[in-house]
Amino acid sequence: SGLVYDADVTDVLKRQTYWASYNLPYFPLIYNASGVPAKVAKYGDWYDYEKTARAQMFRRDHSSVKDLATMHKLMRYNNFKVDPLSYCNCTPNYTAENAVSARSDLNDPNGTYSIPAFEYRLHGGTDVKITNYTMIYTMNMLATCGPTYDNVPPFQWSKVPVKVPTPRMHPDKWMFTPIVTDFTEYLGRDLVPKPPKLINVF
Repeated sequence: SGLVYDADVTDVLKRQTYWASYNLPYFPLIYNASGVPAKVAKYGDWYDYEKTARAQMFRRDHSSVKDLATMHKLMRYNNFKVDPLSYCNCTPNYTAENAVSARSDLNDPNGTYSIPAFEYRLHGGTDVKITNYTMIYTMNMLATCGPTYDNVPPFQWSKVPVKVPTPRMHPDKWMFTPIVTDFTEYLGRDLVPKPPKLINVF
């Protein structure tokens, strides 16, 4: 059994002009039932839906989104050594977890961190998938596979500081360029418009 809650949040969407997710419950009923208030009491704002670093980054940067390219940039954003919102009471005093697209593999394995989630681990954003009003009618999207490499080094198995076996059939370096899907043949060519042409998006 579980607990599910839904509501019409159109007014929130209109006010904010976006809806973002931070791996934290939005509705107070779920937030409280999940035990998150105890995490806030123990660890602070990182577990607060409104105050967590990603929430602050989206409030600060969402207005920069004008098209697919700028949306892609926001969703892959990680500048943890420079962005003050990536600061933590840690040594060193930042964490690559505090980013829109986390890269905890870039944290110091020998660092001292105030929250276990801030520590070094093979964890983070693994891809991005974006669609828009035109593309959604053909069920297509712009996608990039792999952790972000904007402002940070690309993920590379041979360079992780704590050596682990490379999974079979994985490339060593994850530095792939965005692609645009074309699923028209799966939908019936006479029923859908052609996918949009994306030229010089990035």
